[in-house]
Amino acid sequence: MRSRQVPVRIKCLSAPAACVLLSWLGMPAHAQDAGGMEERLRRLEERQASYERELSSRDTRIRELESEVARLSGRSVPAVAAASQPPPAQGTLPPAPFQDPEQQSNEPFGLFTPGRGFTVARTEWGELQLSVFSYLRYLNQKGLDDTYVDHFGLTRDVDIRNDFEINKVFLYTQGWFLDPKFRYTFYVWASGATIGSTTGILTAGNLTYTFNDAVTLGGGVLALPSTRSMDGQFPWWDRVDARLMADDFMRGSFTQGIWANGKITDTLNYKIGLGNNLNGFGAGAARLDDNMNTVAAALTWMPTTGEFGPRAGFGDYEHHDKLATLFSAHFTTSTEDRESQPGLDAPENTQIRLSDGVTVFTPDALAPGVIVNKLDYRLLSMSAGMKYRGFYLEAEAYRRWLKNFRTNAALDIDELTDDGMQVQGSFMLIPSTFQVYAGASKVWGEYGDPWDAAVGINWWPWKKRGFRINSELLHMEDAPLGSVMLPYPVGANGWIFMTNAELSF
Repeated sequence: MRSRQVPVRIKCLSAPAACVLLSWLGMPAHAQDAGGMEERLRRLEERQASYERELSSRDTRIRELESEVARLSGRSVPAVAAASQPPPAQGTLPPAPFQDPEQQSNEPFGLFTPGRGFTVARTEWGELQLSVFSYLRYLNQKGLDDTYVDHFGLTRDVDIRNDFEINKVFLYTQGWFLDPKFRYTFYVWASGATIGSTTGILTAGNLTYTFNDAVTLGGGVLALPSTRSMDGQFPWWDRVDARLMADDFMRGSFTQGIWANGKITDTLNYKIGLGNNLNGFGAGAARLDDNMNTVAAALTWMPTTGEFGPRAGFGDYEHHDKLATLFSAHFTTSTEDRESQPGLDAPENTQIRLSDGVTVFTPDALAPGVIVNKLDYRLLSMSAGMKYRGFYLEAEAYRRWLKNFRTNAALDIDELTDDGMQVQGSFMLIPSTFQVYAGASKVWGEYGDPWDAAVGINWWPWKKRGFRINSELLHMEDAPLGSVMLPYPVGANGWIFMTNAELSF
């Protein structure tokens, strides 16, 4: 008994030529129809697999964008979210966040994320990113007085400059290794102004581990959270690599130590650090004492939006449509001795100075025949700021105490108190392109009342952060500090002009 064949009834309407060819080859119509069905199914399966791969790639990109937006808005990102992401296929990289469609390349190498540089490796083992900060500066100090008089009554010369320099170069490597919660940052820092000195180039870095939003622990080079400008906003300031004078006079600097930071609530962050001294750059380990007694702590409250822009930086380049506010309080304490002070040409030199520019450890600084060997330093700073539709305004107040002087002879002074304040603001005249800014600061000190004021402009020719042209006019009155890396020297009186071309990615 012959079995009855039931042909699959698929008409050859869309491809009659193919059906004729199959008939010519001697294949029955139902075989022709069945073969066409199998081919269509195969193509549908391939197309579905392709769609699934594309959706997976888009999901990965969405997670990266959400993570980057949270980071740029000043919020910590749970490392668990990053850890849950599936690793990319061997030899491939996921799409680059924040990459313009017109600039996308088929090559996976060199993905770019603003503020974090170029990703040059991303595997299941870890990630490596490279970034650069540098600027070419033209500095004209010919408007300054040639000399100044300190509180000893001595007339001192001012080394007036008029030059071009690549003033600073930072080369950063950062990323994670073995676990996305375990991150590293290492960098080389060079100053063109100090080329030839022993501190012209330095290397530094740190390691961190994020347990959750509330706790990240770190160790290595620590930026002491002593004032607002030490909270990690650099280089997203209105000015190029320059603080107002009162901030530089009061603040701590960078040291070796450990720290913890995180979120207390959605709008309240903290950071606390323990270090060797106020400034470890330029003071080797052999010059430090055996007491870890430098402590700095900060609280930052952002009540209205829970953020203050990328890195909580200065200026409203990002254009807040809703009013963003920030309030902060910083407290620093340290026992300093004259042996642990950095050299005058050390990077980020913040030697403890009197308000006329004399370092407190200079012989006879406080009294004839008296040398201060050790003292206690205390600093309290508080700030308040706002951003709204390109407008930015912030003020910060300081009080510094120098006390418990340990000297080689009797000293009638028990304590020195210096107060200070600064105000700075800016406005984006053309969004993402052109900004004007101004700032001023003053110190009310035991040995003088110096002040400064600055006005300037910023132009982003490509309408993106990463490169800008800056020009600034600065007036100094009895500058109590200065260095070849800063735009002004100690004792500066008069006008300074500078123009900078800044590269940062």
